[in-house]
Amino acid sequence: MRYLFVIISSLFFITQANAQYTLSGHIYDKSDGEALPGAALYLPELETGTATNVYGFYSLTVNQTSFRVSVSYLGYEPIDTLINLNENQALNFYLEEQIGQLGEVEVSATRIELQEQVNSTKMSSVSLTPQEITNIPTLAGEADLIKVAQLLPGVTSGNEGTTGMFVRGGTDDQNLVVLDDAVVYNLGHLFGFFSVFNSDAIKDVEVVKGGFSSDYGGRLSSVMDVRMNDGSINRFNARGGIGLLTSRLTIDGPVIKDKMSFMLAARRTYIDRVFGLFGADLPYYFYDYNAKLNYKISSNDRIYFSSYFGNDVLAFDETSGDDEGDEDLNFGFKLGNFTSTLRWNHIYKNQKVFSNVTLHQTRFKYDIQGDFIDNSLLIRSQIQDVGVKADWQYFKSTENKFIFGAQTVTHFFRPNVISTSGDISDFVDNREGNLIQNTEFAVYGGNERDLSKALKVNIGLRYSMTTTEGKVYSGPEPRFSLRYKFDDDNSVKASYSLMRQYMHRVSSSSIALPTDLWYPVTENVKPQRAHQYALGYTRIFQKNQLSFSVETYYKSLKRLIEYREGASLILNDNFERELISGDGEAYGIEFLLRKKYGAFTGWMSYSLSKTSRTFSNLNDGNTYPAKFDRRHVATLVSMTELNDRVSFSAVWTFQSGAWFTPQTGQFLMPNASLTQVELIPIYGARNSTQLTATHRLDINFILKPRGNRRFGGEWHVGAYNFYNRAAPFRVDIQSNGVTQEYVQQGLFGFIPSIAYNFNFSSK
Repeated sequence: MRYLFVIISSLFFITQANAQYTLSGHIYDKSDGEALPGAALYLPELETGTATNVYGFYSLTVNQTSFRVSVSYLGYEPIDTLINLNENQALNFYLEEQIGQLGEVEVSATRIELQEQVNSTKMSSVSLTPQEITNIPTLAGEADLIKVAQLLPGVTSGNEGTTGMFVRGGTDDQNLVVLDDAVVYNLGHLFGFFSVFNSDAIKDVEVVKGGFSSDYGGRLSSVMDVRMNDGSINRFNARGGIGLLTSRLTIDGPVIKDKMSFMLAARRTYIDRVFGLFGADLPYYFYDYNAKLNYKISSNDRIYFSSYFGNDVLAFDETSGDDEGDEDLNFGFKLGNFTSTLRWNHIYKNQKVFSNVTLHQTRFKYDIQGDFIDNSLLIRSQIQDVGVKADWQYFKSTENKFIFGAQTVTHFFRPNVISTSGDISDFVDNREGNLIQNTEFAVYGGNERDLSKALKVNIGLRYSMTTTEGKVYSGPEPRFSLRYKFDDDNSVKASYSLMRQYMHRVSSSSIALPTDLWYPVTENVKPQRAHQYALGYTRIFQKNQLSFSVETYYKSLKRLIEYREGASLILNDNFERELISGDGEAYGIEFLLRKKYGAFTGWMSYSLSKTSRTFSNLNDGNTYPAKFDRRHVATLVSMTELNDRVSFSAVWTFQSGAWFTPQTGQFLMPNASLTQVELIPIYGARNSTQLTATHRLDINFILKPRGNRRFGGEWHVGAYNFYNRAAPFRVDIQSNGVTQEYVQQGLFGFIPSIAYNFNFSSK
């Protein structure tokens, strides 16, 4: 054992004998001063390089004083410069946005970024740019981050048009979605048909499906890391859009030039007004706000404060008249998210250590209220998080990097608060709801190391724990990934992750409803756990600026939560009696061909997968398909610049149908008094029947009128479900008096859209 320790220490921690120098700093957008995450630096003479972290920081350690550096980022003109070092040096780079196609220069820049896909140990992850999110056609023409993420391989939607995400066999509540490190519990407006994320406020998005880094935890299936814009530190900007159902406006600029900036974004739907134009009454709307402050204390210290607030509001007010007077019927609900984040970035004097300390708060709650005939009813539920997270990144050398940190978050759950007055109080009791509190802790570390030019490994370990009444749960969560590079264009990758989840959502529907509740684990409801193994191959085609990947995975899920047949979930404080525990299994293969650069961009993907569940108390203990087990999913996304003023984008998707439990017959049963006979349905095996496979085409034309350097605009004209093939949303049983049959009901047919987006800059 002692010799093993010596070998590992030599392998990962021994220092180089040669003199070393550190070059570090940030890479910024020259016009706005916004940090550029994932920007690439490459030293061609030394055949090494790195990429900036999520805050735009980089650190390179070299053993010579003079060398060339190439710096590039998608959509920006690259920089190629000679560096001469006398000692450790901090150097920032400022990139300018590209104007038009740059031919060989663009090819040179994209080569560096494509090469990183081969060199990195990262797999099962995809980054999305704000431009892709804005240009890809979606429902009603509203730019939607979640809908774009659903087009990625391994990610499937729930019901058509909703923001549900089912990743590699997981459920919707097994996805960790964070906005500037604060968890977002409810992802959808309008019962999940629109995303809570305003595309104009987004800077960077990464979707991780496997091969998780040790600093992520708390969910089984995926991580969506969303970062807000910091705001320009050099100039004032305004951008926004006016659509058929929503409008939005974002402004940002310096508070103190070169020191402090702000960003404010607002969005509101006027769907209630649109329906009113056609004589229909839909007293519903949603709104949301994003805000961020960014203050540069010194060259090595920066603080950020960001916040999100959004609500869905339904308010139904009706007055009925009779001879004795008027009686009011008022009903409505309010459902909303609130997040806030305070972060401090610090770079240590040796320029090799970068730290980030984050305080974050999250609140998700809903209120359902009704007043009728001298009665009133209020139902409320809430979850609130308060947490702190501290991360360190140690860039020991270009070939040897470490991360380590710790985090804790306390959850406060208060479900099923009920307040009543009037005669209804005789049937529904008032109650404050039980305040449930639990705390999660985690410590983690990881090391990414080049063992040779061909072999790179990333080893991580996370140890998590939660405390709940009467019980403490804890356990290790090892992470491992490796990359073997055959040459500059080809590599194979493998990964393993163990994830634990200490909370779950109690939901009685497949779409987002105000009655959904989040609960922690308890003494009887144990944490969920998932093992995931993945193997992949990556190839880049430099000449065509293409990347290709194929990944196969296997996921084993333990202690999954389901509900007994006929379970009562609404206003049920003893919901544990309705829960049962079981296992799941998911495996598949995913193909992705992507082009991120040039006048024609997009991707093609195909997923072949299978997801099953086994519960001893369901389906006679037999294994059955998960409801959203989509065996075949294919996607084609294209964005084409036809000329300087006209662009075209299109999305075509195909997916196998969802599963449901069929009613196979009925039998007659007399009631207790033997005076009446009731029809009792007979059901077949659980999820044994599949809806019809679906496919659709969405299109979007982008027309750019002539503008100037300060003001620009573009029209988006398109259609959702262009050839009007409605996907099945539910099944109904129809009878002709003799026989009964299932009829699949669609939800969305052809929906045209038109929107105008604009942007303004002070210089």
